[in-house]
Amino acid sequence: MIRPIVTPSAPPPAGTYSQAMEASGTFLFLSGQTPRLPDGTRLKDRPFEEDIHQVMRNLTAVAEAAGYNLKTDCVKVLAYLTDLSNKAVFDRVYAEYIGNPPPARSVVQSSFTDFSVEVEAILVR
Repeated sequence: MIRPIVTPSAPPPAGTYSQAMEASGTFLFLSGQTPRLPDGTRLKDRPFEEDIHQVMRNLTAVAEAAGYNLKTDCVKVLAYLTDLSNKAVFDRVYAEYIGNPPPARSVVQSSFTDFSVEVEAILVR
């Protein structure tokens, strides 16, 4: 069984994808979130710390809409940063939104031009 997750509490997809997909009532695959408001407004020219807070709020909103909890159910995160010198700030803010022990995670440098960070996650119930 596959179920798409849709919530107005996070930005609508900016392309051909779902905010998240739940599989077998057990796994939740969260699409990458960028610094956008729930109405879809892209946030630009802000401090990186504010961008990552918005991204993590978006991920939290989608997870909660599916009945999952980012702090207790997250098992894997993939983060894309345009500037790896922001990794320490990313780690500090990210830690506020995930549980302990933290999920498995990868951080990669990206060549995005419209935003500074994108984060996707996998959760398991």
